[in-house]
This record gives sequence, C-alpha cells and structure tokens, in this order.
Amino acid sequence: MRILALAHGLGFGGAQISTSEFLECLRGRLDLKLLVCSGADENFASNATSMGIGVYHAPCRVSSGYPVMDVNSAKDLIKWADIAWITDVEYLSALLIKQIRNIPVIAHVRSYALICPWWGALYGFREPCLEKCSTWRITRCKQGINLELAKIGLLSSARARLYWLLDFVKGPLDFFRRSRLMNSVAESIDGFISVSKALWEIHVRHLPSLSSKPFSIVYNPVTEPLKYVKPDPHEPYGDYVLYASGSNPDKGPHLLLEAWQEVPREFGNLKLYMVGCGGSWVERLAKRMGLRNVIFFGKLPPDEYYRLMYRARAVVMPSIWPEPFGRIPVEANRLGVPAVVSSAGGLPETIVDRVTGYIFKAGDVDDLAEKVARVLKRNFDKEEIIRHSYEKINPQREVEKLVGFFENVISYGE
Repeated sequence: MRILALAHGLGFGGAQISTSEFLECLRGRLDLKLLVCSGADENFASNATSMGIGVYHAPCRVSSGYPVMDVNSAKDLIKWADIAWITDVEYLSALLIKQIRNIPVIAHVRSYALICPWWGALYGFREPCLEKCSTWRITRCKQGINLELAKIGLLSSARARLYWLLDFVKGPLDFFRRSRLMNSVAESIDGFISVSKALWEIHVRHLPSLSSKPFSIVYNPVTEPLKYVKPDPHEPYGDYVLYASGSNPDKGPHLLLEAWQEVPREFGNLKLYMVGCGGSWVERLAKRMGLRNVIFFGKLPPDEYYRLMYRARAVVMPSIWPEPFGRIPVEANRLGVPAVVSSAGGLPETIVDRVTGYIFKAGDVDDLAEKVARVLKRNFDKEEIIRHSYEKINPQREVEKLVGFFENVISYGE
C-alpha cells in the first residue's frame, strides 16, 4: 500500500510530533512518502528523512490560517499513491488532489479547523460549541471571548468594549471569508481519522453529513517521551506539580493559579512549575495574586521538558476548551506520573480516572483544587500507572487501527 502523507510542517507542535510518531511506527509496514511545505520546520522534515522516508517539498501559501499546498508540483507523487493522507489541517489540498487524480483522500482530524472559523469550538470562551456556525453565532462568540479575556486581565475593559462593537463587522467577515474558502472541502474527503471520540462527535454536530463517511477513532501513539527518559518504577516523585500547556488562556492556566491558592496550605513547600508561561500574562497574574511558590519556565527543549515531567509529583491540564486529544496527560502516564485533567473534550479519554489520575469538571476551580489535593495525598505506583496507560492507549493497537482504516477505505472505493 502506497501512502502519500501531506504535512505542512510550518511549526513543530503536538500535531507534528504525533505525525512523526505515526510515521515511525508505520515505516517498514507501508510504502510511505511525505510531502511538506517548502518552509517546513527542519526538525520535522529531518526526522522523517532519518526514518528512511522520502521527503518532498511543495510551494505553500497560507490563507486565513489554512496552509494551501501546491500539489500540482507533486503530480508524480499523487499518481504514485494509493491514498493521500492529510495529516493535519491541509484540507484545501483535497480538492486539488482530486483534480489531478481521483484517489482516496483521508483526513486526520486533530483540531476544529474544519468546522470553526476560529478553530476553537469554544463558544464565548465558556462552553463547547455544539451548533453549526452562522454570522450571528460567530459574532456573539467573539464578543463573549473578548469579555472573558477582559475578566482575566488579558484585555482592558475599554478595549474589550471596543472589540465588542467591532465584532459586529469582523464576525460576519470572518464567517464569509472562511465559508468561501472551505466550501465543499469536507465533501472532497473520502474518510476521516479522529484523535478522540469527543472531537468526532462535535464535528458531526456541526456537519451531520460526516456521519455517512468512513471514519475511525485512532488515538495518538505518544511514544516520544521514551526517547528521552527510561522510567524507573522505584524512583521517588519530586516536590512539585507540573503545568506544561503554555500561556494560551484556552488551556486554563489562570484557573490553576486560583486553585493553587488553596492547595499549598496543606502541602507546605510544594511548588507549581509552569512551562511555556515565563514572561507572559500568566506570570504577571501570579505576581498580582501574591503567589510565591510558582516557578515559571519558557519553552524547554524536549530532553529538559521530559526530565522535568518525569520528576513531577503530578501533571495538571486544566483546559477550558474541548481538547481534541491532549498529549500531556498521556506523556505523564507513560513516565509513571499521575495527571489531573479537565472534563473538556477528549481529555477524559486519555487517562483512567482514579487510577492514573483524576478528572475534574471543566472550569470548576473548587473541583480542580480538590482533585489536585487528592492526587497529592495518594501514594501512586509508577509501574501501575505505566501499565494502565498502555492498556488505555496502546501505540501498536492504534497503528493497527490506522492501517486497517487505510485498507478499508481502499476496499470501499473499489
């Protein structure tokens, strides 16, 4: 089976790490070639090359945040392939591929870029968006977001009110621009791979026609941490809790700071480490709140990041938005570290509640503080966490599901 994987590679985040993991697991089993944007991150492209996968470059442009790959420059690859696999948000390539050759096009769904004009699917910054978008809905959503950002200090009240008025214009503009760009894109895709059940359910709520297309829930394999750390079940936990989701307010760092005001009273010198928040509004907020036991880091290289995670007492992911998947708790569990996650999106699918960590109600600061306290009071067995982590999300099983889906889509089209 000949697979042409399309990956823009214009950055090296969670989607690119997960794609690299899949490529590594698939090499030797399938005939793989990778098409990336000319400006792709060198680490991403070189990772694939080091696996023995042929990497080809295509000119790209970005339209409304969507990478548009010039697949006409790769006609020979498309004629070679049995399947074109869109690994991230290169959805606009599907229409262009079909114009060259009518081969099955499979899209990996890792975000809400296919259904949401601002990709968040978080209505007004308060709740998952479960309705099809419209000009009025996107306007009210943007207005709600700006008001919420003002509440946490990311916008001044005056600026939030100004943006509230401007959204009466910007909302419809964003909606129509995206609608024109994405029109018929979903129809040109033959099958979908979603990284969580929750993510797929939200997509079907927005685009009911997707329910008639072949799809499969395939979790990310999450093998990257073990390249840097070999877990020792007998090594003790450290004296800190780790937050590693960065300064994006969607990830709920401000909620964790609120909860942290209550937690340390019971646990003395325990510290909170916040990665990706150094010098950001999160650090400034912590200072305004008078929190002294919080340590901030910028972005860390992988070896430092995973070693920091490995020594943590627990990892917390307090996301507000419906996380499509959420690598961080799985990474923690792979290393024997318990995780506390919100109930938003696919996060509850990543851990075993009360076994490899705890799930709290998204947005509920009191419940978050309680679950952090619970995880700190327990004596977890690292070996047990690792074992349950692989039972929950087994890399080999997920790869088999992916290969099986490719085979089924080819058979479906015959």
